[in-house]
Amino acid sequence: MNGRMISWFKKNDLAALLLISIFMNGFETGGYQAVLLSIGQTYQLDERGQGILAAVELFATMIAPIIFGTIADKVGKRIMLILSTLARVISGTVMFLAFNSIIFAVGIALLGCATSIIQYVAIAEMDDAYPVTRHHRMGFIAATYALGAVVAPLIVGATIHGVFGWRAFFLVDCVISAIMAFLLWKCCFAVREEVLDDGMQEELEGATRPVHGETSKIYYFGVALLCIIMFVYVGVENGVGFFLNGFMYSTMDSEKGYLALSLFWFAMIPARILCGIFARYREALLCLASIGATVFLLVLSMVQSENVAFLVVFILGFFCGAVYPNVLTYAADFAGGRTATVIAAITVATGVGGTLVSGVFGFLENMLGYSASFVVLMAFMAIDIVISIWVVKIGRRVVQ
Repeated sequence: MNGRMISWFKKNDLAALLLISIFMNGFETGGYQAVLLSIGQTYQLDERGQGILAAVELFATMIAPIIFGTIADKVGKRIMLILSTLARVISGTVMFLAFNSIIFAVGIALLGCATSIIQYVAIAEMDDAYPVTRHHRMGFIAATYALGAVVAPLIVGATIHGVFGWRAFFLVDCVISAIMAFLLWKCCFAVREEVLDDGMQEELEGATRPVHGETSKIYYFGVALLCIIMFVYVGVENGVGFFLNGFMYSTMDSEKGYLALSLFWFAMIPARILCGIFARYREALLCLASIGATVFLLVLSMVQSENVAFLVVFILGFFCGAVYPNVLTYAADFAGGRTATVIAAITVATGVGGTLVSGVFGFLENMLGYSASFVVLMAFMAIDIVISIWVVKIGRRVVQ
């Protein structure tokens, strides 16, 4: 039994660190969304100012993969993860000490760069190190991200009225990131699974492999469609996440927006785990996720009750949660072996979507109000329904 446990640990120690890295990215996302209203109050920012501050981080997540996107495939994913995690420590320190919004913006921009690189490199490394079970692991990666986003708002709710206020969140993030940088430095990044023959691979993963194999070229058109899906989805996700707190406070006079935000992310966990388990049904899951998210965005725009909002946000989170893992499985098939490059391209798209929607939503809210702004998000999300159907159709031709 001890020998079996040791063997399991040697195989999965890298996966554990990669999952914790992804968890911390979700932790940062959920936490920043939860404290944005308080940060705005500290620096006397209205909704437009808060939207711009949110967009600063998301703009950085867009720029980082453009600059560093192909470097990880050349210099190694290990060094990129370590350096990015150390950059996260520096950014957390800057934000904890920031005495005005400009300095805070510098810190959050650095954090956006760091988390963006960590995200695409960790996913690419998981794909490379575990080629046999990679499709199943994509669902768990996405679920781990959501778990981090669930935990963070709860910590914010418990510490926001303490000595450090919203700064306590960044202090916690800074300490954990320092520990993670050390553990990543000590870990070996060798491949942990032997590739099986195509038939056994398909049976294990419940999904298919690229026609031309792992050494083929990137299928650019397929990757472009995945980028569009994530551009729209992350834009919507950030529009909901960053402004849900303000929506509930303004519409329902509720100060429990952080709890609704936690429910939004919590619902993504079972959705993403189920997507990993049922990867063979990814075609239907991807389309249903886009349809469900579109419908419940419309429902959210009409909600006036706190308790009803909790329920609607949970269901919305469940459908939203199914988009990301299914996109990742298609990304693995379209990558042609250049996983970091493809995931970097998708990460750029998420950064663009998040930046534009977060920045625009603040101005929309000032002009139209929260409810009408969520209707605009609903119409935006409907684009993903069409693109998802398109991906499913070409995916059948690209893979065997």
